[in-house]
Amino acid sequence: MILEDAPVFPGCKGSKEEMKNCFTVQITKFVSTKFDSNLATELNLSSGMQKIFVLFKIDSKGNVIDIQAKAPHKRLQEEAIRVVRLLPQMQPGKQRGKPVNVKYALPIAFMIA
Repeated sequence: MILEDAPVFPGCKGSKEEMKNCFTVQITKFVSTKFDSNLATELNLSSGMQKIFVLFKIDSKGNVIDIQAKAPHKRLQEEAIRVVRLLPQMQPGKQRGKPVNVKYALPIAFMIA
């Protein structure tokens, strides 16, 4: 199924394409400012690129729900879930003019020196 109208991050305006790009930029900015990157150093993970995969839904009311994460360490997984829970309420995605649930996959990547 192709989504007619994607969810909109608060403050994003413009065409559908501009709002999608704004959504991506705003989520990335939000996660990078809220995520405790010092946690990775504390956990003595091996150096190099580390990735956390987060799955969540934006429900028909614009709330972030059903958050799941997969990470190289349980504490990183918990931190990713904590940060995604903090996302603001969005304008929900729509299909045929009706609000619908939309699934998202959010990779969080960071480098450990």
